[in-house]
Amino acid sequence: MAVRFNPNVSAYLNTDPLSRVDSLDQLETSPLYAFSWNGRTETVYHTDSFDYVVPVVEDDSPVSVEIQVKKPFQEAVFRPARAEIQPGREEGLIRFTAKPQKLTLELDGDLKTPLFILFTKRVEKPEQVDHLFQRGNIYNIGTLELKTGDTVFLEEGAVVCGRIHGYLADHIRILGNGILNGCVWHPKEENGGRTLIQTVMCNDVEIRGVTVVDGGMWQILPGACQDVRIEDINIMSRVCTGDGIDIAGCEHVVLRGAFIRASDDCVCIKACNCLEGVYTMDPSPCRDVRDILVEGCVLWNAEPGNALEIGYELRCREVCGIIFRDIDIVHCQYEGNQSGGVLTIHNADRPYVHDIHYEDIRIEDAQEKLIDIKVLDSKYSLDRIRGKVEDVYFRNIEILNGPFPVSIIRGFEMANEMSRPQNIYFENIKILGREIQSPNQLRMVVELAHNLHFNGKTYCVKTGER
Repeated sequence: MAVRFNPNVSAYLNTDPLSRVDSLDQLETSPLYAFSWNGRTETVYHTDSFDYVVPVVEDDSPVSVEIQVKKPFQEAVFRPARAEIQPGREEGLIRFTAKPQKLTLELDGDLKTPLFILFTKRVEKPEQVDHLFQRGNIYNIGTLELKTGDTVFLEEGAVVCGRIHGYLADHIRILGNGILNGCVWHPKEENGGRTLIQTVMCNDVEIRGVTVVDGGMWQILPGACQDVRIEDINIMSRVCTGDGIDIAGCEHVVLRGAFIRASDDCVCIKACNCLEGVYTMDPSPCRDVRDILVEGCVLWNAEPGNALEIGYELRCREVCGIIFRDIDIVHCQYEGNQSGGVLTIHNADRPYVHDIHYEDIRIEDAQEKLIDIKVLDSKYSLDRIRGKVEDVYFRNIEILNGPFPVSIIRGFEMANEMSRPQNIYFENIKILGREIQSPNQLRMVVELAHNLHFNGKTYCVKTGER
């Protein structure tokens, strides 16, 4: 196996994947589900953690779906709940008609055998394509290095085993309705240090329509980039440290209409040495983070990590202008290490984190913390001083069902240093149908923090009065 030495990396990196997939027949298909829509049969792919199907549609016209389930079951639940899928059932068949969207199907509450139904809009092939992967074929590409102006197009029905990397490459496009599969980079039951799509110091990046699955590390990583647009994609990981997307040291990023099932953070904002999927000495992503919009997404956070995370590894001066809006979080599973949560900010380095907005977020299962804001010294910290967290806004947040989780806001204080989160605003927060008016009602632990505001009234941490 070929290896190369990168002087910025503390270990040798394999330039070749660990294995090959030479035929589409080698990809596992679902033993449990068969799927068709409008009379068209689709391949349902299988992993040990989920099955998935990616139907490609032309527009938003309603579709008629039929799912054959090859085992007895009592209850079938579709998420997100706002889709309001009311299926018809008969002897192993589930049928419904609805607009095309990204859905999960769970049988009898089993979170290890869901079916992800990921309707995706057709992406038309541009006139100029530099790297074309055609329908019905499988490709082993190792690492595809992009140059300025390159366009990659994965046709529907193409499966590409490998990774795509852009370094100082502006105006690049990764488009199509095919699948980028990372199973070749790691042993089946282990993670591995390869990021499937990585763009570093690139301006004007577009990723649209593709499905990214089973990488051994982070799935998508824009680092030190500007003007990044990521739309209507599907991201699924199944091994530990399988972050969905990490936005590191970037400005002007839009992530819209994605489905992410991640075995770690679903969406994570960072500023750290994180290139090649392992920690390096390259400082380029240790830059300020500004103007990030995440909206219209469906998220499933498996046992490790958080659903929407800012931190850890924030080695910059400022993180600001972050908006998470109109998001359905169907699961945030229990981690058990006192670090998992749904809406989280972990400032363990020096930056000023402020102007952060969480708006119109619907949560269907929060097994760890709901809100977790901390300034702290952690095992991930490298900066010698702590930063600040201020001006954070939570509007129209609702937990629809499941448990009532705790929340935490905690500052940092040592003999010669103090940092207290402040100006945290809560408006129209509903937990299991109850509107929340105070930290106590939110089951929130508040330590070393100031100026919490609930529906326009300021809460005094010391006295509990408003």
